[in-house]
Amino acid sequence: MARTRIALDLFLDSRIHESEAMLEPHMVKTSMYYSLAQSVLLTLKSMMTFEQEDFRVAIDALKVTIQLSNNLIRKSHGALWFLEGWAKPGLSVDRLQKMRPLYRHAELVHAEAYLIKAMICIIHDESIISFLREGLHVRQSYMTFTVLEKFINTTPDILDDHFTSGVKFGMGCFNLMLPMLPKIAEKLFQLIGFSGQRLHGLNLLKSCGGWDKYEKTGEMVKRQGPTEGIRRQFCDMTLICDHVVFANLLPMSDVNKELSSDILKYNLDLYPNGVFFLYFHGRQLFTSRELVQADAEYTRAIETQKDWVQLQHICYWDRGMIAILLQDWKTATEIYDILYKESNWSKSVYSYLRGMTMYMLSEQEQDPKTKKTLITRAMYAMKKVPTLKKRIAGRSIPLEKFVARKARRFLEQGNKLLFPDLEMANAFSSSDYMPVPQIRANMKRVDTELSHLNTADKYYADDLCACSYLRAMLARQLYSTIDDRKEMKKLRSLHQESLQVVFNSASDVQYEHFLYYLSHYEKARMMIVEKKYDTAEKAIQVVLKSNERNHRGVGAGPRAKHKYSMKYLIVFASQHCLTEIQELRKQDQGMGDDDNDSFASAL
Repeated sequence: MARTRIALDLFLDSRIHESEAMLEPHMVKTSMYYSLAQSVLLTLKSMMTFEQEDFRVAIDALKVTIQLSNNLIRKSHGALWFLEGWAKPGLSVDRLQKMRPLYRHAELVHAEAYLIKAMICIIHDESIISFLREGLHVRQSYMTFTVLEKFINTTPDILDDHFTSGVKFGMGCFNLMLPMLPKIAEKLFQLIGFSGQRLHGLNLLKSCGGWDKYEKTGEMVKRQGPTEGIRRQFCDMTLICDHVVFANLLPMSDVNKELSSDILKYNLDLYPNGVFFLYFHGRQLFTSRELVQADAEYTRAIETQKDWVQLQHICYWDRGMIAILLQDWKTATEIYDILYKESNWSKSVYSYLRGMTMYMLSEQEQDPKTKKTLITRAMYAMKKVPTLKKRIAGRSIPLEKFVARKARRFLEQGNKLLFPDLEMANAFSSSDYMPVPQIRANMKRVDTELSHLNTADKYYADDLCACSYLRAMLARQLYSTIDDRKEMKKLRSLHQESLQVVFNSASDVQYEHFLYYLSHYEKARMMIVEKKYDTAEKAIQVVLKSNERNHRGVGAGPRAKHKYSMKYLIVFASQHCLTEIQELRKQDQGMGDDDNDSFASAL
C-alpha cells in the first residue's frame, strides 16, 4: 500500500512516467492495489484520448482488478462461500466486522473497479443495451458502498485511512452525482434503489481530509504524511471540481468557494507541478474574470508535463474560451487546430470552433487574398461538422447537434453567422466570466447590429431575437459587476425590454426556436440576482413545461412545434436553477416579501 501511495503522489505531481514505472508489470497481475492503480491510470488515459483501443486496454485491466478482488472475497467466505451466499445473500455490516482487513479492502476495490468499468463501457460501447447492462453493475457497486458506509459509521476506531478514504470517496461521489442528473434519470435511478443527498456527499468528502473540522474551527489541516489514505486526494479534487468547475456550469446550492480555495492551496503546496491542481487554479482565476492570469496558469500547466498530451487538452480548451472572450482570433484558431488534430473528445465541436474562429479572424483581415483563404478554410471546417458527430449510450450529443445546425446555417447564409463568438461562449458557460470592458464593447456590437437589421430578411425574427437575448445576457452580467445605482436601474430596464422583444417575436422565428426558452431561463437568472424568487420560479416553469409530453413549441418554422436545439441542456440547467431558487428562498425566509426586496425597491 505504501508503494501505491508513492506512485499516486508522483502521478499527482505530473511525474507520470515515474509513477507508471513503479507499478511493476508482474505485481499488477498479482496485487489487487497495484492492479487498481494501473487500471485508474489507464482509465484516465482512455477518457482523455477517447481512443477505442485505449478503452479496451483499460477495460481489460479493470477485469483483472475485479478478478483479483473477487478471488479474495471468495476466500473471505470460506470453502463453502457459494452456500453461505445462498443462505444469506449480500454483504452486511455483521459480515464485514468478522472479516480480516484485507478482505474488507477486497470488497471496496471490487465495488470501485465495477463502477469504473461500467462507466467506460457505456462510453466505449455507445449502445443503449450496454447502458442498461452496465447500469446493473453500477447498482451492485452502489449497494456495496451503502453497506461499507454503514460499517465505517459503526466501527470507526479500528479502520485504516486507506479503507475509510475509499468508502467516503465512493459514497461522496454517488451522493453528489445523483442530484446532478436530469430529473427523469434521477427518478429512474431512485426507482431501482439509488438515493443521493448533495449535502451528505459534500460532508463525506470533506471529512476524509479533515476539512469539516477546518470549517468549524478555522485550524488549518496538517500536512499529510506517507500513510495518508490513497483516495484522500481524489476526495479533495472532487470538492474542488464541484465548487470551481461544476458550480460555474450549473446553478448549485451549498457551494463554498473560500473552502475550495483553501483546499486548492493545500494541494498546490503538496504538488506544485501537479497538472490537475494547476488546471483548477487556472479555472479559479478564469471564473474570477482574471483572464490573462488564468491563461498564464493554463500555459504553465501545459508546459509542466509532456507525458500525457491529453492532459494538456483540458487546459487548451479553457485557453480557447479565453481567446474567444478576448477576441484574440489568431490564438483561438491555433488552439482549436491543436485540439482538432490531437483530441478525440468531440471532433465535431472542434471543427465548428475552428471554422467559427477562422470566420471571425477573416472579419478583421484587411488583405483580400488572406481573407478569402480564411473563408475557404472556414467553409471546409463547417462542412465537416455534421459528419463528425458521435453517439453515447445510443444517443446523439446535444452540443454536437447544436453546432451541426449552426454549421449548416453558416453555409446556407453565404458563409456568415451573427455573433457566433458570444453564442459559443454562452453555450459553453464562459460568457459569465467576461471582464467589464469586454461586456461594454460587446453591448456596443449588439446595438450596432440591431440598428442594421433588415426587416425584409428571411431570418429577421431570428436575428432580432438573437441580438435581443445577447443584449439581455450582457446587461445582466454588467448589472452584477457594478455599483452605480443609476446605471444599474438602466440595465435592469434594458434587460427586461430586450427579453420582451424575444417573447413578442418568438412566433415568427424560423430557425432559433431555443432562444424563447433560453430567454425565460435568462429572466430567471436576473430575478435571482434581485432576489425575486417567485418571479424567477414562474420563468423557469415555462422552460420545464416545454419538456412535458404534447407540449407545443413556438415559432414559424417547419419544426417549430417539435424539439428545439439544446432542449435537454436548457431543461437540465433549469431544473438545477429551480433547486437553487428553492434553497435561496429557504435561506431568505423571514426577510419579507421577496418581490419587494429593499435593495430592488431602492433601484
